[in-house]
Amino acid sequence: MTKPNTGELSPEQGAREEIKSYAVGFVASLLLTAGAFVAVLSDLPSTIAIVLICVAALLQIITHLRNFLHLSFSGNQSREDLLLVLFSAALLTIMAGGTWYIMSDLSARMHGTPGTSAMPHDAANH
Repeated sequence: MTKPNTGELSPEQGAREEIKSYAVGFVASLLLTAGAFVAVLSDLPSTIAIVLICVAALLQIITHLRNFLHLSFSGNQSREDLLLVLFSAALLTIMAGGTWYIMSDLSARMHGTPGTSAMPHDAANH
């Protein structure tokens, strides 16, 4: 119930709505996690299993943003919420991409792929 002329929810209604949101998010998260485990443990081809896991992960992200962080892209806070999500995604992309680059470069140096030397030139000549 809204309070007259304020547009605010009453405390009882707000608490019920929030608990409902958390419960829906929790159940959805459990189902998506179980679905990913089923995809891994089943005899599905690996490409189909990977696609199912990726879809479950994206749905899990949406569930968390909506039900636990209460991000809504309609209303007054929508621009700030969008900027927050985009900034977080950019940071995660930079961290994941940097980690992948460093680890692949380290792997190439350690295993001596063509074009790189696994040992210094002085040690190779002796």
